[in-house]
Order: sequence, then structure tokens, then C-alpha cells
Amino acid sequence: MMDFLYATELKKRFTCFGHFYELGLMSGEKVKCRSVLEIVDETVPQKDPSAISEMIPDVVVIMMNPGSSRPKVDGHVDPVIEYPESGKGRRKELVLTQPDNTQYQVMRVAVSKGWNHIRVLNLSDLRDPKSGKFLEKVDMLRSETGGHVHSLFCTERQNECAFSLQRKTDTPIVLGWGQDQGLLPLAEQCMARIGEIPTVTVPSAVHPLLNAHPSPMLQKMKLQWLESMLHQLNGCGICP
Repeated sequence: MMDFLYATELKKRFTCFGHFYELGLMSGEKVKCRSVLEIVDETVPQKDPSAISEMIPDVVVIMMNPGSSRPKVDGHVDPVIEYPESGKGRRKELVLTQPDNTQYQVMRVAVSKGWNHIRVLNLSDLRDPKSGKFLEKVDMLRSETGGHVHSLFCTERQNECAFSLQRKTDTPIVLGWGQDQGLLPLAEQCMARIGEIPTVTVPSAVHPLLNAHPSPMLQKMKLQWLESMLHQLNGCGICP
């Protein structure tokens, strides 16, 4: 059985930076979002955090949504973004953010695999800690003109997505967005964008496009997910 590193130890090893923004809708409404989370250890230069957004990570992980993630920086003002953006480069403004239990699971995998830089993407950029309310908001945005661009995997954001999916090696993309069937339209769009890139996941019996969430409530289930994920990564044949 693997050693289970606790949050106090993981916070000494890793720092998390996120790109937070408000999505401007045609209705005039703005919704709070996060487009990426960069998890890095001390080997990755952090003096200019935003420069990390232009780096190629060791691995890419795709989960459901950013949950309750928010900046740790006092007074941070989220820029308003309306997609498609024109003339924008790859660089994103990154600020320090507090990790959560799901990200600690990702860090545990990273320690076992020797990864120094993990890029976390989501099926949706919408920040909402309650999955039920999050899915209600996704449904609401489907009926609003341009509302679908909260997902990195939409057509309008394909260039941003293509860069975000790059990895240093042939490491497969790790999937862990959970088993709610309300995610199926977003999951289908994501998989279509990923295309032939290899992926690895802890499968779900609910549906082939769904997968086990990295951080279930029970400790023993957390360990089971970790052991299953590491077993698959170690046996994939292309993972360092």
C-alpha cells in the first residue's frame, strides 16, 4: 500500500496558482470562472507566477469544475473576458490560490510519479462548490447566446485548449470529473477535442464517458482511487 501524504506535507511541497476571471455574457451578466490551475513544486520558478502559464507541464489533469476555488490575494479583481478573444497570447495572469482535497489527491499522484508541474483543466470554468447548482447553471447557459464558452473545450477556444493540453512527454491526460450523468454533454465535447491523445482514468460503471472522482468522502476510497490510478499509469506503457 502506498504512503498517504497529508495536506500539511503536500503544502510544503507544492504551490497552486490559478487564472480567475469573470465571463461576460451577451445579457450583461457576469459569472465567476477559473480557466486553469497550475500546481508546481520548488523546482519550477515562481518569481513571476504568470510565466508558468506559458510553460509546458509534466501532465494535464481534467476535472469537473473549479468548485469553490478563489484567489488568496487580497483585493484581487477578476478581469472580465468575452470570448472569442482576439490578439491574445498564451500568457494568463496567475495568482496564488488555496488547494482543496481533490487537488491534494492530484499532488499525491504527482509525488509518486515524480511530476513537478501539473496543469489542472476542467470541463467547465464555472466556479460553484455545489455540483447540483453548477449543473443548473450549465443548463441555464446552454439557452443563452454565447453561454457555452464557459467550457475550454468549445470551438471558440480551440487554440487556447490546444496549447493547454500539451505535455512535456507522452504522459496520458488524467481524467477525473466524476459520475454525474448531467456532465455527459460536457464530457462528450471534451473527448472530441482531446481526440487521439491517450487518456487514463479510474472507470465508472455508470457510463463510458464518466469516471471516478479523485476525492471521495471516505479515506479508504481515496486510497483506492490513488492505487487504481497509479496502477493504470504505471501499466499504460507510455508513461515515464
